[in-house]
Amino acid sequence: MNHNAPIGPETVVARNEEPVAVEVDRTVVMMSVDQGMYFGLEGTGPRIWALLEQPRSVQQLCDELLKEFDIDAEACRIEVCSFLEELRRAQLVRVHDKAASSVHTASGS
Repeated sequence: MNHNAPIGPETVVARNEEPVAVEVDRTVVMMSVDQGMYFGLEGTGPRIWALLEQPRSVQQLCDELLKEFDIDAEACRIEVCSFLEELRRAQLVRVHDKAASSVHTASGS
């Protein structure tokens, strides 16, 4: 898989282990020691971050978010892809091979 390809509905993403993250007043604050930077997530960002503890496809993320938030499915997909692209540029998430995720999902069933 090209890890620089645009993130789409079938892209499987998980958070990187490196940033230290804590939740403060419905905001996730992260510190990347490697980058010497801190980041803050608000709105639906903290929920997406929590869901990314395990590798998930964009579609799986959207399916979960659609249950919890009042948002149009297409708007959700666009916003989630854009958000994940930002997290990838900041080196806070990594893209997984789809095949590896399918094996993990199948064994968990």
